[in-house]
Amino acid sequence: MRRILAAALALAFVTPALAATVTVPGSLQIVPLDISAVTTGGVAVTALNAGNAAAGGWVVTSNAAGICVNVNGAAGTATAGDTTCVAANQAYYIPPTSHPVSVNSSASSVNFGGNGFKT
Repeated sequence: MRRILAAALALAFVTPALAATVTVPGSLQIVPLDISAVTTGGVAVTALNAGNAAAGGWVVTSNAAGICVNVNGAAGTATAGDTTCVAANQAYYIPPTSHPVSVNSSASSVNFGGNGFKT
């Protein structure tokens, strides 16, 4: 028994993310994107309206230009401040937020996909 406890304790120190995992029971509502394309490069769109990512979410694009995401204001076209940009075929995982989620790109006609989650 002591060996099992010691091994579990050692695992918690080696992988703290696993030791800190919290599971919240309940269901999530999957919310489709409100807008799924940047029509004009450099002009941010609101992909998820306020509250539609209260439990997080994700966005991804296959466009070579990539996308930039901001959960605290209008997204720019470069990683700076609260804006984070991801390349084509990379996902951006949206942290839980009560704010709208903004997406932008340096190119026009950039489609993207994803979902928000609400409890």
